[in-house]
Amino acid sequence: MHKIFSKNNLIFFVFGAFIFVMIVLQFFVSSENATKVNLSQTFEPISWLHLLGTDDYGRDLFTRIIIGARSTLFVTVLTLIAIVVIGVTLGLFAGYKKGWIERLVLRFIDVGLSIPEFIIMIALASFFQPSLWNLVISITVIKWMNYTRLTRSIVNSEMNKPYIKMAQLFHVPTRTILIRHLTPKIIPAIIVLMVVDFGKIILYISSLSFIGLGAQPPTPEWGAMLQQGRDFIFVSSNYV
Repeated sequence: MHKIFSKNNLIFFVFGAFIFVMIVLQFFVSSENATKVNLSQTFEPISWLHLLGTDDYGRDLFTRIIIGARSTLFVTVLTLIAIVVIGVTLGLFAGYKKGWIERLVLRFIDVGLSIPEFIIMIALASFFQPSLWNLVISITVIKWMNYTRLTRSIVNSEMNKPYIKMAQLFHVPTRTILIRHLTPKIIPAIIVLMVVDFGKIILYISSLSFIGLGAQPPTPEWGAMLQQGRDFIFVSSNYV
């Protein structure tokens, strides 16, 4: 019997549903409650007023998780856009122009991918003042390479096809060939890679914030909230 949802499809469905719920809930919570300090209500238990209780500053944990999703998802989308623009652009030129441009890009990618990417992100983020914006730079600097390599591979496979040869024969401008003929060919593969990287980038942002290189208090962000709450995990069951 054919299964409607494979294991991978089910994972993507659950993850997509979770992201959708996080976005919808943004319209039903007040961002003020995520940062408003109320020392008279610290470590309040779970109740209808505080669905997940409160933290050590009396801030509503449920609201902070929802508002924290806004920060995390916004930075994730912004990072993905930067990665795709840089990676695809370099991949198109490297695959189409060939020569020293291609060799230079490929050697740079070989060196970059030979080092664990999270180590590079930590090193880069350490040079800047901790903030979510600096995470965008740190993650983009390393993640564009996969998109460049994928784009170049697809462009190379298309270059010997008749429609490209005819376009070059009739002196069609390079920009037209790259945008109108080659870009549509790479979009499906790029979308698949973006879907895979979406979850990875969320983990990178949260991990870097957890070790103090990303969002700083009192900004609600998932990784920063975990870092702030680890000292109170045995004080209040809310953090569990």
